[in-house]
Amino acid sequence: MFTHLKKLAVPAIVLQALAFTPAMAAGSVSQNGLAFAKLLGQHCPGQWESPSCLKAVSESNMSMVSSYGGALQEGGKQQAAEQIKQNCAASTAATEGNYPAYAMKSAFIECANTISSVAEQTGVSPDLSQYQLLIGATMCLDKAEGCQNIEQSLRQHGR
Repeated sequence: MFTHLKKLAVPAIVLQALAFTPAMAAGSVSQNGLAFAKLLGQHCPGQWESPSCLKAVSESNMSMVSSYGGALQEGGKQQAAEQIKQNCAASTAATEGNYPAYAMKSAFIECANTISSVAEQTGVSPDLSQYQLLIGATMCLDKAEGCQNIEQSLRQHGR
Protein backbone atom coordinates (compact mmCIF):
# COMPACT_ATOMS: atom_id res chain seq x y z
CA MET A 1 0.00 0.00 0.00
CA PHE A 2 2.78 2.47 0.85
CA THR A 3 5.52 1.05 -1.37
CA HIS A 4 5.61 4.35 -3.24
CA LEU A 5 7.00 5.93 -0.06
CA LYS A 6 10.43 4.39 -0.58
CA LYS A 7 9.85 1.47 1.74
CA LEU A 8 8.19 3.40 4.54
CA ALA A 9 7.50 0.87 7.24
CA VAL A 10 3.79 0.70 7.94
CA PRO A 11 3.03 -0.71 11.38
CA ALA A 12 -0.55 -1.18 12.53
CA ILE A 13 -0.54 2.24 14.22
CA VAL A 14 -0.22 3.89 10.81
CA LEU A 15 -3.56 2.51 9.76
CA GLN A 16 -5.00 4.76 12.44
CA ALA A 17 -3.19 7.70 10.82
CA LEU A 18 -5.77 7.80 8.09
CA ALA A 19 -8.50 8.24 10.66
CA PHE A 20 -7.43 11.46 12.37
CA THR A 21 -10.93 12.78 12.86
CA PRO A 22 -12.58 9.87 14.74
CA ALA A 23 -9.55 9.42 16.98
CA MET A 24 -9.28 13.11 17.71
CA ALA A 25 -13.01 13.43 18.29
CA ALA A 26 -12.88 10.54 20.73
CA GLY A 27 -10.23 12.36 22.76
CA SER A 28 -7.58 9.70 22.22
CA VAL A 29 -5.12 12.28 20.95
CA SER A 30 -2.47 14.00 23.03
CA GLN A 31 -2.53 17.73 23.63
CA ASN A 32 0.67 18.01 21.59
CA GLY A 33 -0.98 16.06 18.80
CA LEU A 34 -3.94 18.45 18.77
CA ALA A 35 -1.71 21.52 18.88
CA PHE A 36 0.42 20.30 15.99
CA ALA A 37 -2.64 19.13 14.00
CA LYS A 38 -3.88 22.71 14.27
CA LEU A 39 -0.49 24.07 13.18
CA LEU A 40 -0.30 21.70 10.21
CA GLY A 41 -3.93 22.50 9.38
CA GLN A 42 -3.04 26.18 9.13
CA HIS A 43 0.13 25.75 7.05
CA CYS A 44 -0.01 22.55 5.01
CA PRO A 45 -3.19 21.65 3.11
CA GLY A 46 -2.60 22.42 -0.55
CA GLN A 47 0.97 23.59 0.11
CA TRP A 48 2.93 20.66 1.52
CA GLU A 49 6.20 21.75 -0.07
CA SER A 50 6.07 25.29 1.31
CA PRO A 51 8.67 26.40 3.86
CA SER A 52 5.95 27.17 6.42
CA CYS A 53 4.48 23.66 6.16
CA LEU A 54 7.87 21.94 6.28
CA LYS A 55 8.69 24.02 9.35
CA ALA A 56 5.41 23.02 11.02
CA VAL A 57 6.05 19.32 10.34
CA SER A 58 9.62 19.67 11.61
CA GLU A 59 8.40 21.38 14.79
CA SER A 60 5.93 18.57 15.43
CA ASN A 61 8.63 16.03 14.78
CA MET A 62 11.10 17.78 17.08
CA SER A 63 8.55 17.66 19.89
CA MET A 64 7.75 13.99 19.26
CA VAL A 65 11.39 12.88 18.90
CA SER A 66 12.44 14.74 22.03
CA SER A 67 9.69 13.17 24.12
CA TYR A 68 10.21 9.74 22.61
CA GLY A 69 13.97 9.84 23.15
CA GLY A 70 13.37 10.83 26.77
CA ALA A 71 10.93 7.97 27.29
CA LEU A 72 13.42 5.52 25.81
CA GLN A 73 16.22 6.79 28.05
CA GLU A 74 14.00 6.62 31.13
CA GLY A 75 13.23 3.03 30.18
CA GLY A 76 16.94 2.18 30.09
CA LYS A 77 17.03 1.97 26.30
CA GLN A 78 19.89 4.40 25.65
CA GLN A 79 20.99 2.74 22.40
CA ALA A 80 17.47 3.05 20.97
CA ALA A 81 17.30 6.68 22.09
CA GLU A 82 20.58 7.35 20.30
CA GLN A 83 19.22 5.67 17.16
CA ILE A 84 16.23 8.02 17.23
CA LYS A 85 18.48 11.03 17.79
CA GLN A 86 20.79 10.11 14.90
CA ASN A 87 18.14 9.11 12.39
CA CYS A 88 15.60 11.84 13.14
CA ALA A 89 17.86 14.89 13.44
CA ALA A 90 17.52 15.82 9.77
CA SER A 91 13.72 15.68 10.03
CA THR A 92 13.83 18.67 12.39
CA ALA A 93 16.08 20.81 10.17
CA ALA A 94 13.29 22.97 8.76
CA THR A 95 12.86 24.52 12.22
CA GLU A 96 16.16 26.31 11.60
CA GLY A 97 16.09 27.10 7.88
CA ASN A 98 14.64 26.46 4.44
CA TYR A 99 15.38 23.11 2.84
CA PRO A 100 14.05 21.53 -0.35
CA ALA A 101 10.86 19.53 0.08
CA TYR A 102 12.46 16.40 -1.43
CA ALA A 103 15.20 16.49 1.23
CA MET A 104 12.72 16.96 4.05
CA LYS A 105 10.49 14.17 2.70
CA SER A 106 13.49 11.84 2.70
CA ALA A 107 14.36 12.87 6.27
CA PHE A 108 10.75 12.34 7.38
CA ILE A 109 10.72 8.85 5.85
CA GLU A 110 14.01 7.91 7.51
CA CYS A 111 12.75 9.12 10.88
CA ALA A 112 9.38 7.36 10.53
CA ASN A 113 11.09 4.09 9.60
CA THR A 114 13.49 4.37 12.53
CA ILE A 115 10.67 5.10 14.96
CA SER A 116 8.72 2.13 13.65
CA SER A 117 11.72 -0.19 14.05
CA VAL A 118 12.61 1.10 17.51
CA ALA A 119 9.02 0.85 18.71
CA GLU A 120 8.82 -2.71 17.46
CA GLN A 121 12.16 -3.67 19.07
CA THR A 122 11.61 -1.96 22.42
CA GLY A 123 7.84 -2.05 22.91
CA VAL A 124 7.98 1.70 23.64
CA SER A 125 5.81 3.81 21.34
CA PRO A 126 6.08 7.49 20.49
CA ASP A 127 3.18 9.92 20.82
CA LEU A 128 0.97 8.16 18.29
CA SER A 129 -0.97 11.27 17.32
CA GLN A 130 2.24 13.08 16.40
CA TYR A 131 3.54 9.99 14.63
CA GLN A 132 0.31 9.99 12.61
CA LEU A 133 0.97 13.61 11.65
CA LEU A 134 4.44 12.63 10.40
CA ILE A 135 3.04 9.77 8.32
CA GLY A 136 0.27 11.98 6.96
CA ALA A 137 2.74 14.70 5.98
CA THR A 138 4.95 12.14 4.28
CA MET A 139 2.01 10.76 2.34
CA CYS A 140 0.97 14.23 1.22
CA LEU A 141 4.50 15.18 0.22
CA ASP A 142 4.46 12.01 -1.87
CA LYS A 143 1.12 13.08 -3.36
CA ALA A 144 -0.54 9.85 -2.19
CA GLU A 145 -4.23 9.47 -2.98
CA GLY A 146 -5.18 9.47 0.73
CA CYS A 147 -3.85 13.00 1.11
CA GLN A 148 -7.24 14.60 0.42
CA ASN A 149 -8.71 12.93 3.50
CA ILE A 150 -5.72 13.97 5.60
CA GLU A 151 -6.01 17.56 4.39
CA GLN A 152 -9.73 17.64 5.12
CA SER A 153 -9.13 16.49 8.68
CA LEU A 154 -6.26 18.93 9.23
CA ARG A 155 -8.31 21.82 7.87
CA GLN A 156 -10.92 21.09 10.54
CA HIS A 157 -8.25 21.32 13.23
CA GLY A 158 -6.60 24.37 11.69
CA ARG A 159 -9.59 26.62 12.15
